[in-house]
Amino acid sequence: MEKRSLLAVVLSAAVFIVYYGFFYKPPAKPKAPPPAAAAPAAPAPAPPVPSVSGSPAAAPTPPAPSAPELTSELESPLVRGKFSSRSGLPVEWLLNKYFLEPGRKGPNIDLLREVAGTYPLSLLLFPGQGVITPNFQLAESGKGFLNYRGQVGDVAVQQRLEFLGTDYTLQVQLRLENRGSAPLTFSPGLRLEVQQNPLSQRGFWIFKEAPNLKFPLYRLGTSVERHHNVDKLGAFQEQSGEISWTGLEDHYFLSMLLARTVSPQNRVAYGKVAGGVFTQLQYAPEALAPGQARDYQFTLYLGPKDPALLKTFGEARLDQAVDYGWFSLIALPILQLLKLFHSFLHNWGLAIIALTLLIKLILHPLTRKSMQSMKAMQALQPQLQKLREKYADNREQLNLQTMELFKRHKVNPMGGCLPMLIQMPIYIALYKVLYNATDLYHAPFFAFYQDLSAPDPYFIMPILLGVFMVLQQKMTPSTADPAQAKIMMIMPVVFSLFMIFLPLGLVLYIFVNTVLTVLQQWMNQKDIHLIDLLRGGKKTA
Repeated sequence: MEKRSLLAVVLSAAVFIVYYGFFYKPPAKPKAPPPAAAAPAAPAPAPPVPSVSGSPAAAPTPPAPSAPELTSELESPLVRGKFSSRSGLPVEWLLNKYFLEPGRKGPNIDLLREVAGTYPLSLLLFPGQGVITPNFQLAESGKGFLNYRGQVGDVAVQQRLEFLGTDYTLQVQLRLENRGSAPLTFSPGLRLEVQQNPLSQRGFWIFKEAPNLKFPLYRLGTSVERHHNVDKLGAFQEQSGEISWTGLEDHYFLSMLLARTVSPQNRVAYGKVAGGVFTQLQYAPEALAPGQARDYQFTLYLGPKDPALLKTFGEARLDQAVDYGWFSLIALPILQLLKLFHSFLHNWGLAIIALTLLIKLILHPLTRKSMQSMKAMQALQPQLQKLREKYADNREQLNLQTMELFKRHKVNPMGGCLPMLIQMPIYIALYKVLYNATDLYHAPFFAFYQDLSAPDPYFIMPILLGVFMVLQQKMTPSTADPAQAKIMMIMPVVFSLFMIFLPLGLVLYIFVNTVLTVLQQWMNQKDIHLIDLLRGGKKTA
């Protein structure tokens, strides 16, 4: 391989490493959460306070609730939800199609893993106050709905939950009535506080991933703010403005709180708690006169990062919660193609192979031209060596004469670089798809490969990739530069080491692409030999 092809490989690898080493910040591993309590303690009802505060105020401890806690369940083919009469909100949200371990093993994914001593979802009523627990009573229940009623001081609280069961959403309708003798200022909202998943990170260095750790995000105006650095996440941070939603994300799932009304006074808060993380969304403060009532609405989305489902939220733009980075324009078509291939192949590994074949077919003319350019460069090596010797002390003249030589023989010095440079954005986009598309979460391939989103546990694919890279080098026109030859000898080893820490699906793509390149190179050489023979009976070496 001539120098510029080597440069393309090195620069492409450097782009990949720099992008994920400096621009993409892998999450830090959180401290292990404390063991969960047998039952969460009921937080204190906060007294009505008409002022707005910039930090959360601790609520006084009330007497123990008189009514016992009752649980209710709502279930669909997608979700099993458990609800508590203390909070009037779900305390468990199991996804029937998704499991913690590959092969549909282990418990179902629970998007509401409670932090010890708290409820995963809680009600906020007053500005600057903590969560309150009205100790609801279940007033009515039916197919897909629960009606709760409770009292907090002079405030009557009614909460209706509607669960259609056709998707992963839950509608929360809240009605507040001031039954006191003085005006009260409300700032109703919901707080989401969950455990970090106990599964540890996987990978190494810049490829270290923690696919089940959760991080806060929110939408302010038209932009999305994300906080993926656990170490820098404070105990309580807040922001006011046109907040349309907030929530917690991991690589594959979302737990989101959506506001029905968006105003410049909406507030979001988020932070780190012992063993977990929280976020909360509150409406703008509003005063209610004695006897006055007001209705508020929220939507909860607790489900997979499915772009099709998220687009159904329309102007709320919940689809922006899925981040494919700089290469989203490539990642989304790749995901759609993978889904198309999977629809008739019924295997995500085969879908990745089909995607590789399609991209290879599209790039075939460019790859063939690149190989011809490399062969032409090899033919010019003796003349290039003479120029290096002649102008050893004049770098500028050497460059001028070299370019003149290329021009005279109509050789593009960058011709060998283009296929690799074009493939690098595809590699990175596929990497992001594998770490964000729930369809590929624990997606099996065959035999002992049961998770395409995880690294190869047996290192078989990275080793095979290294073998085929060596074979590719043997078939590539060699260079007279011994230093360059030594570098090329270690490139398969370096690439194989990188592949050990990357998702199996991405390694599969690169491996199949390399095998096809070797095959294409062999066929291309045969074509060139045949042309040489037809032209004069001289077979090129």
